[in-house]
Order: sequence, then structure tokens, then C-alpha cells
Amino acid sequence: MIGVVTTSYPRSEGDSAGVFVRERVRLLVADGHAVEIVAADGRIPAVSESEKLIRISAGALFYEGGAPEAFEAASMRARLAAWAAGAQFSLSLARHLVERGRRWRAVESHWLVPCGVLVAALLPGLPHRAHVHGGDIFLLARLPWGDSIARALCRRRLTLVFASASLHQRFTALAGNEPELLGAHVLVEAAPFDRALFHPRSADEKARLRALHGFSSPTVLAAGRLVPIKGFDLLVTAIGRLPAETRPTLVIAGQGCERPHLVQLAKAAGVRLQLPGMLWQRDLAEHMAAADLFVHPCRTLDSGRSEGMPLVVREALACETPTVAFASGGLVELRGAAGLTLVEEAERSRLPDIIASALRGL
Repeated sequence: MIGVVTTSYPRSEGDSAGVFVRERVRLLVADGHAVEIVAADGRIPAVSESEKLIRISAGALFYEGGAPEAFEAASMRARLAAWAAGAQFSLSLARHLVERGRRWRAVESHWLVPCGVLVAALLPGLPHRAHVHGGDIFLLARLPWGDSIARALCRRRLTLVFASASLHQRFTALAGNEPELLGAHVLVEAAPFDRALFHPRSADEKARLRALHGFSSPTVLAAGRLVPIKGFDLLVTAIGRLPAETRPTLVIAGQGCERPHLVQLAKAAGVRLQLPGMLWQRDLAEHMAAADLFVHPCRTLDSGRSEGMPLVVREALACETPTVAFASGGLVELRGAAGLTLVEEAERSRLPDIIASALRGL
């Protein structure tokens, strides 16, 4: 049996939270492996008889706004609550690893903190494939002796799977040396997604989906947690700078702390904004296929944190939906992809013109 240890995992069928972990589990099951998953709390029906799911209480820490945002909350009280929830989850996870790890013949962890670190410390004899995503290295760097922890992970001779080459580079900078030279095996693999849902549609199918979801006018779609790193405030402002007669409807799918701010911005800018909340995966795929343009204006924060390789951009491109994104984090590695326009962060003032040009070209 292979153990899969993660903070975020879908809480119900169609949930987007940690969906790439579920897709990795599906690949393992398809290869004939029995899988046991240990994840933060929530509910989900079993994917197959080969999969077993154990949930550990962690509140909403790893969902909704996400752990990195919780740890950076403006309120000291909120930050302390987040760290307390993280510590409680880590202690419970450690107990489960000790109890269940002896039955596993290999283990895969998602997010280095806390999952990868705890697996490496408590199950040193097991083959370990540690998946590194967007916020991992940022959180690891904030820990006391984070550089030493990074080097210690490599010396366990685990396999580090980076979602983008930029994450590999950032880990190397933190560790002070190439992880391969410190003993780790390294792979750079973008996270998997469900290609049975995210795929090109015929013109008739697009028209049907537009009618189904009420896209009667030109529509720009964005999706993700409603948090500052996603840059949705920049998108609302950009749409508001377009001439009123050509201004598209803006749909932002997701949930998070920025929702009230986005509503206020849209009202002040005269933007027709729809916030449907978090969409199930099938609904998200249909929205992507129906939209005229997908925009992902993720930004690099003042703290230096950026995204690893946003899954929604690759999903939109798989739907053959024209896509505009900021060249932040791992997205620069998609430069030249069909249907993708990358905007340098320093040139964000060009976003209104780029959106207008993309819509005119349809």
C-alpha cells in the first residue's frame, strides 16, 4: 500500500481544493496500487475500493483562503490561531504516520510543510516522493532554520517533485546548493488535472454552454482563491478602464477574504461582476469552455511569494480558451504556449489594452 499525506484534499465530489492530489491518487490507483490517504478534515466519497481516506481535524486552515494567507493575516490573533491550528494538525499527523506508516511500502507527500518534513523525519526508511507546490518553499523559508531543514530533507535521499522549474530554483537558493548534490532525486512535473473534463469543445457545445450559464455578452473568466496573490483586484480595475460600451462581464469563481473588496471595486468602476463562489470541477470546466477569455493576473507579493504553476491556467489552455496571465512564478515556463498571452508584472498597466485586443480578435 502507498500512503499519500497531504494538507488539502477534495472535501466532496467535484471540490477543487487539492484536486491535483486526487488526480495523482487516481494515477496511482490506475497503476494497480492500493492507496491510503491522510489529509486535513472534510468529507469525500471513496474514489475506488483501492483508496482509503483518513481525515485529521484542522478547521478551515488549508481550505478557503489557504494556509499561507492565514499565517500572514493582518490580525495577530488570527495569525496565532492559524499557527495553533497548524501545530495541532502536525501533532495529529505525526501520530497517524507512526501508527499507519508501518503498513506502507512507499509514501507520497504534498506540501513540504508540514507533510514532507514529518514524513521524512518519522518514516525515514520508506521510499518518499515529496511534491512541492506554490507556497511550500515560502513557508519553509519562514521557519527557524528553514535552510537547514531543506538540506536535511535532501540528505534523506527522497525524490523531490517540483511543480515548476522556478520552484526548483527557489528551493536551491534556500538550501544553498543543488538538491541533487545534497542527495535528493529531482523531478520537475506540473501537477496533473482531469483531461476528461478540461478539453476543447465544438462551436455548438460552446454555444450551448454559454446559454446554460447565461453568458449573453462578452465574458471574461477568472478562477482561484479570492486572496491578494491572485491579483483579482487588478483585473477588476483593468476591466473598469475599458470603454463602457465594450466592457465585458467579469466572472470570478472562488471564495476567500477578498470578496467584499472586489465587490466594492467593481461597483466603483462600473464593472458587471459575478462571484458564483467556488465551482465544482465540471462547472469550472464548462465556464472555461463558455468564456470568451480567461485571465489569471497572479502577482508576486512584497514578501517575495509567487505562485508555482497555477493549475487553472493549464486547465483553461486545455479547453483552448484564449488566456492572459501575468508572467509570475512558474507561469514564465509556459511562454510560447498556444493561446497564452503573458504580461510582464512591470507592465500591468497594459492589461486593459491586452484584454480589449484579445476580445476584438475573437
